[in-house]
Amino acid sequence: MGDKKGMIGLIVGLAGCALTAYALYTILSSAGCAASMDPACADGVFSSVWMLPVGVVAAMAGMFMGGGFIVFSGLFLAIGIGALAVGFMGQMPDMPFFPWLFGGLFFAGGLVPFALVLFMKRSGAAKMVMAQELMRSGVRGIGTITSVSDTGITINNNPRVVITMRIEPTDGSPAVERSKTVTVSRVQVPRPGERYPAWFDRNDPEKWMYGTDMDASQASAEVKEMFARAAAGPSSGGKFGADGGVADGPDSPVEELASLTELWKSGALTDEEFAAAKARVLAKIGR
Repeated sequence: MGDKKGMIGLIVGLAGCALTAYALYTILSSAGCAASMDPACADGVFSSVWMLPVGVVAAMAGMFMGGGFIVFSGLFLAIGIGALAVGFMGQMPDMPFFPWLFGGLFFAGGLVPFALVLFMKRSGAAKMVMAQELMRSGVRGIGTITSVSDTGITINNNPRVVITMRIEPTDGSPAVERSKTVTVSRVQVPRPGERYPAWFDRNDPEKWMYGTDMDASQASAEVKEMFARAAAGPSSGGKFGADGGVADGPDSPVEELASLTELWKSGALTDEEFAAAKARVLAKIGR
């Protein structure tokens, strides 16, 4: 059902974009003769004016129906193409640079979302390649979170945090400390003392990663064994002392449930998020 609605939105949105481009082209190309008060020309302009808001409204409707960034970009591109066509045909002799400048700005604006999507895809592909390389030839270890610092930034209501982790290689070599900024679930923020399997490049502090519970479901037998080793070791929600050990006083599951309940009552968590987080906490205490 959602895919059908998205397709309808895409069609409606692109049709609106096309109508917008045609209406803008007609209006701008007739602007010169309309100023001369030629009745025939004026009729042509006025007959096209209504198309412009209709096209824009249709494009916006299609965008919210599921056309998304494609229709959003298409609307900017349509406006740009409509104006650039007027400049290319030389139909505004009194203002020859206006259609080029106006159309060029909108056309460039329409290309920006596509460029961002391409950049994100390439960035994601680069991270995937790095992850595969680390799992193939990187140093394996069990990482223990030593600190979690909030950056004050959120993405889709999920916080961006700086995680610092002490990683003890499984081959017995010296431990290393690594830090990175990541986006985490607001209902499952990592805590100091939690342990995860980790992989790192000893020569490049920027190249490292750690596994999460979500990764374990589709992991290889070797990676699942690393998850088991991380879970079997000491784990605590407490804070680290000056000597690097875990201090006493971790948050209890009861306190964690109370915090989640407060978030749910305040509306910060949906019913589904609260239920999932509650189940995770109860699983820790075997209920």
